[in-house]
Amino acid sequence: MKIKELEIPAIVHKLQTLSERMKEHSTKLPHVKSDLSKFLSGYNGEKSLEFHLTFLQEELYHILHDVRLYDGERFFQIDVLVISPFFAVIAEVKNLSGHITFDGKFNQLIQSKNGQERAFPDPLLQVQRQITQFRAWLKKSSLPQIPLHGMIVMSNPYSVLTSSDYEADNLIVKPPSLVSSIDTIKKQYDQPFITQKELKKLTKQILIKHEPDQSPILDRYGLERTDIISGVFCPECNSFPMKRVYKYWTCPKCSCRSTSAHLSALKDYYLLFGKTITSKQLREFLMIDSYQLATRLLQSTPHLTKSGHYKSTFYTISEQINL
Repeated sequence: MKIKELEIPAIVHKLQTLSERMKEHSTKLPHVKSDLSKFLSGYNGEKSLEFHLTFLQEELYHILHDVRLYDGERFFQIDVLVISPFFAVIAEVKNLSGHITFDGKFNQLIQSKNGQERAFPDPLLQVQRQITQFRAWLKKSSLPQIPLHGMIVMSNPYSVLTSSDYEADNLIVKPPSLVSSIDTIKKQYDQPFITQKELKKLTKQILIKHEPDQSPILDRYGLERTDIISGVFCPECNSFPMKRVYKYWTCPKCSCRSTSAHLSALKDYYLLFGKTITSKQLREFLMIDSYQLATRLLQSTPHLTKSGHYKSTFYTISEQINL
């Protein structure tokens, strides 16, 4: 049973917006685009598991994607968490192409592709750390301890896998063998460790305590507001900035007219700068001069909530604006 659905991560939305609004001469733009590609690859890797996970017994297994919890000292994130009354599986998903070697001697994963080699951290160490942290979270939350198993899922169907001095070959699987590997673990247990009622309580607590990463995206790359392109983008040709002429946003390049083009800009603002905005900040970002126009736009835009009075007035942008 799916308890927490797979969704496009917030970091992907933020990076997409950031890559579109960063000034082209920025030396950090390639880094942003590289990270966007990496996070999209991770999402697509998890997405490739969804079909295979449907073959798990729905009444026996609860499935949660992209869980982020706090163990009392630090946050940790689990790609896929499969929980049953008998045990739980923490799956670390890697979407890598080419020839992949698991090097146990130096605790690394080596990707050979197009004549080049690249080293990555050992995913087994990642899984072991996640197991330790999830166990600590269960204890901190006064929840029952159940057996925890780790699994490394290599989601790319065309990658070639080899290992060298690697003690955990049996933990490495491709998506088609994921369910059979979970079934093999199930055979180790004759009796459940928790009841169905306790299982529901456990997964409910995970959902309650799940905390998405809300850290400011500009801080991640050491960027300032001045590094970001302001203005309303044309929905037809993507030129900027559109000009506000009477009731319409007008594109000086293709002459497109729109009454709602600013909504997309507000969504970008939310993703880049956070959930609060003032009239002055709106005017600067939309590149308009009129205080009255800014007030009308703020008061008429869905998913905005007004707080404060006079000069202390600000608006809170609901996450619904990003849907």
